Amino acid sequence: MATGIDEHLISLRDRVGRFAAQTIAPRDNLHTMEEFPFDIWREMGNEGLMGLGVSDEYGGSGGTYLAISVAGEALVRRGYNMGLSLSWMINQVTSRYFIGEFGSEKQKEQYLPKLACGNLTPSIAISEPEAKAHPKHLKTSAVRKDDDYIINGHKSFLTNGSIADFYIVLAVTGVDNDNRKEFSSFIVPKDTDGVSITRKIIFDFLRPSPHCEIALNNCSVPVSSILGQEGNAYAMMAKPFREVEEVCLMGPIVGGMKRQMEILGALIRNQNITVSGELKKDLGQLQSHLDMLRIGAYEAARMLDSGTDHPEFLSLLLAFRNLSGDFQGYLKAMTTASEIEESTDLKILTHDLINTINIARYVAVLKQKRLGKSLL
Repeated sequence: MATGIDEHLISLRDRVGRFAAQTIAPRDNLHTMEEFPFDIWREMGNEGLMGLGVSDEYGGSGGTYLAISVAGEALVRRGYNMGLSLSWMINQVTSRYFIGEFGSEKQKEQYLPKLACGNLTPSIAISEPEAKAHPKHLKTSAVRKDDDYIINGHKSFLTNGSIADFYIVLAVTGVDNDNRKEFSSFIVPKDTDGVSITRKIIFDFLRPSPHCEIALNNCSVPVSSILGQEGNAYAMMAKPFREVEEVCLMGPIVGGMKRQMEILGALIRNQNITVSGELKKDLGQLQSHLDMLRIGAYEAARMLDSGTDHPEFLSLLLAFRNLSGDFQGYLKAMTTASEIEESTDLKILTHDLINTINIARYVAVLKQKRLGKSLL
């Protein structure tokens, strides 16, 4: 079990923590600003934080999911912001998963060095208005014409969409013998003719991470822009992406919860709250949950890094999500029972964490039902 991390990862955690404390934490306007803080983004690139998901041969620092988890935890715990970590995580997943695992050698040489130093920002374009990410309802299409593909459709809920230099676009490229849709993924630069941002999506959580919708109208991209295997992108790439994303979000979630506990301790002291036996018990319950979640986050990342299937992997993801939700419920019940007045920073962080935990909850419920069904 991943009950600890080695010296290299401890050094990474401390370095990221120092950076976050010095560069991100002092910016107390991040939770309210609608524009993206490009100055911090550039500093993250200069510090080498963008290259954690890139192998060293392309200018990164190793590309392990465990490193991403450890860094994400420190980024939020010391930087106090979930939104920026979400945008950063999309960079890591694109580098480590989409291009690192499925890219051709030419694509890796073209994109990974620039992703590693922060000179390129990607966005993942799978979901669509109304359809979300359900393959049966996705409509964006790509039709072969000579040596190009012509892409038409709309994509929604694109994290980093409005600041992206390129998009990973999932599109229907045919149907199989059973009349089921076949999908391919394409690397589409933002300056491709026909690509346009149709709407910026403003949430009251996870700021300053930007989201938007895009339209693709007769966008012509070369065959060489296909990422991975043609016609099999949903099963091989888009479907497993959900689990990769969950694992990479575990670290930031744990970091956010650690920060919640720090704020909570300060509130109890500053408000002269009576530390009763019940309050001690409640605090112990929260800490025990947090320690278990941290171990779970590291273990899930190690499983992903192993490159092998683990029968407990899905259960670990589901348990992490459920325990994270329980943690937030216990924290709220405790502050109410002990009459602890929540500070603004605790309310903002809690709101961001709850919304992060609930990302794609409907998919998790379906997986949990299938897991239960397998036992019958």
